[in-house]
Amino acid sequence: MNHYIFLAFIVVLFSCNNGTLNRYESNDTVIYHNHYDNIKYVGKDVCKTCHVEIYDSYMHTGMGKSFSIANNIKSVIDEYNNPLIYDTISDLYYQPLWINDSLHILEFRLNNEDTVHKYLQKIDYIIGSGHHTNSHLYSINGYLHQVPYTFYTQSEIADLPPGYESGNNTRFSREIGMECISCHNAYPSYVKNSTNKYVSMPQGIDCERCHGPGEVHVQEKMSGNIIDTSKYIDYSIVNPSKLSSELQFEICKRCHLQGTTVLKNGVEWDDFLPGKKLSDYMETFVPRYQNDESFIMASHVDRLQQSDCHKIGGVNCTSCHNPHKSVTDLEDNYFNKKCNSCHNLCEENELNINCVSCHMPKSGSSDIPHVTITDHNISVHIEENNLEKGKFLGLYCVNNQDPTDLSKAKAYLKHFEAFNSNLLFLDSAIFFLERTDITISFPYYIQYHYLKKDYKEIIKLHESFNVNEYLNIFTDEVKSFVYFRIAEAYDYYNFLDKSYNNYLLALNISPENLDFLIKTAVIEIKMSNFEIAKNRLEYIIELNPNFEKAYYNLAMIYLNVENNIKKSNFYLERSIYLNPDYKIAKEMLNSDIY
Repeated sequence: MNHYIFLAFIVVLFSCNNGTLNRYESNDTVIYHNHYDNIKYVGKDVCKTCHVEIYDSYMHTGMGKSFSIANNIKSVIDEYNNPLIYDTISDLYYQPLWINDSLHILEFRLNNEDTVHKYLQKIDYIIGSGHHTNSHLYSINGYLHQVPYTFYTQSEIADLPPGYESGNNTRFSREIGMECISCHNAYPSYVKNSTNKYVSMPQGIDCERCHGPGEVHVQEKMSGNIIDTSKYIDYSIVNPSKLSSELQFEICKRCHLQGTTVLKNGVEWDDFLPGKKLSDYMETFVPRYQNDESFIMASHVDRLQQSDCHKIGGVNCTSCHNPHKSVTDLEDNYFNKKCNSCHNLCEENELNINCVSCHMPKSGSSDIPHVTITDHNISVHIEENNLEKGKFLGLYCVNNQDPTDLSKAKAYLKHFEAFNSNLLFLDSAIFFLERTDITISFPYYIQYHYLKKDYKEIIKLHESFNVNEYLNIFTDEVKSFVYFRIAEAYDYYNFLDKSYNNYLLALNISPENLDFLIKTAVIEIKMSNFEIAKNRLEYIIELNPNFEKAYYNLAMIYLNVENNIKKSNFYLERSIYLNPDYKIAKEMLNSDIY
């Protein structure tokens, strides 16, 4: 009897230990308190109140400086360092200007010595730590866009941003969505399904990206629930150093694994939390070619996974990096000492051997110009200059050795749409799609036929299945794009009523998606619902005063319906001011009507 009382006492004593476990126990299956739904992020300034020394050190790292308000402290551009760039293909110049302590980018075009176009955009944010680049963003009523000007700090040269070259200059219209911002910054307050609209924007990747949301941790500490972390794990917050090596690596994979990333069904970009397995939320694919050793900028995880140090020695990012310290603040021999700690080089050679320079050489990246980065494939590198990139081998999933057929199909679809419009990618996509159950892949059949411009097949799918029933497991964003693509298909065949109904379904889910709004307004014009269309176009301009298509369509309503040439002319001129190469608007303005 006393034996059972003693056991009961031990159980009660353990249960009163604030939910902690001995530090030597496995904790990978334990649910952290901040893993529960609806736990809020508190921001790095709250973390600073108790962890000021770590905070001050971390703020000097590239992650801590990844995103900030555009001011003359953050910017490398000043009145003495503001080089002009010229896009030879679009025939446009870009010049940084400081006006009343605010950074602006001036776009202009010359005809001989006359300025025939001039547009000035205030810059709100600088993205990039400055270790490699400073790129520039602006926000208009919360809609976030990139501008066509990047300063490459390593090479001290200004040029178009990556992706703007070779005739792809989208000027001031490139949308910065959650996929992009979720790796370059702390999680912002995002207007769901808007593509690129935010309520608030933090400044820099913060503590909670690696430790998880801090609300419950702060509450517990404020209530006096203090854990002796030298003996126990504090489960109110994730401490990556107490995770297994595999789960530590998962945190780094979230952003240091660039490629074609696809979300699992029902997942959004901010769902992954430290202490969980990334492949349960998203998978990243990279294209593999024969005889190809090139790599992209944020490919640290992919390259490290190819090295024996990782495969045999279990080395991960934190084996060599302290996330709280900037690499620029480390002693010169810091990383070589890390190598020596495993490879046991004799002391007399230790200071004379530079392991990193040979086994982790610096190289240019295949996707970002004017930068050099360290190759994290730790190996014996042999220059093979005579080898040319061979045939395409396929998209390879870097964070899951056994991705599903659905994930593969999504990756090929996205890679085709975003990076490479070779139809072979669509052939691969349908190969894997046909190996899936349509109940889990219906939106991607729609996407496949949309990218193939096979609108008849989209209509057939829509009329053969109960779409609402097949969309239950997907996020609202996925649902809205299904309705949008179905609407586009009906519009192509001039089935205006069915097209309009599906545009409205898309808008019901994503009411502030500007592309959905403009397409719906155009259908309303086709259906002679001019007053409704005019109100919708005015609403678009209220949301984003830089949306040139809204001005053009308003001009057409004022010209053709209200016979108001003066107003029509005003809106046409505004659309051309916003886009000097808006061909249809320029042709209209130069017609005999005006």
